Formats: sequence, C-alpha cells, structure tokens
Amino acid sequence: MTRLYKKFITSFKMQVKRRYLMLLKKDAIADGLKRRRGECKGCGECCKASFNCPFLFKHGDMLLCQIHETKPEVCKTYPFNEQDVFPHTVGKCGYYFVKDENEDK
Repeated sequence: MTRLYKKFITSFKMQVKRRYLMLLKKDAIADGLKRRRGECKGCGECCKASFNCPFLFKHGDMLLCQIHETKPEVCKTYPFNEQDVFPHTVGKCGYYFVKDENEDK
C-alpha cells in the first residue's frame, strides 16, 4: 500500500469518527477542548488530511483559511483530544493536551 493511500484511509476513518462524535457525543468534544492548550501554527497539515481543503491559501510560510470566521465546527475543534491528532501531524501541531483542565501546562 502506498504511503499516500495509507494517509488517506487513516485520515478518512478519523474524520468519520470525528463527525460521529460531533453529532452524538458533544460532551466528549467539550471535555477534550477544556484540556487543549497551545495554538495553531498555520502549517495546514490538518487541512490537507484526506484532501487539500479548497479554502486554504498560502501566506508566507503559513497556510491560512479563507473562511476562518465562518469555518465549520469540525475544523474549529480540531484536535479535540489526544486521539484526534492525525498521524502525519504529530510533532507539527501547535496544540497539546494536559491531564486536568485546570493545568496550565
């Protein structure tokens, strides 16, 4: 199996799971987001998970969202917990998670 195919299949499975959780398990999303720290680095890796998002545009070294203010919730909440990080973004994403929502780091 090619590397690109594996990336697509893995990302697709994760996106199906994300949408299920967003629709039916909103508490799990909210709990994870309370523990999320850091900020988006603008690398665009998560926006290119299964396919390149058509709303990305290059600005210097960053990939930015043309519809940032109105982007879908599924985009706003990525990643919502440790298991929600796409494998190809590990070590690149500016977000991380603490064990307790009251922790700073």
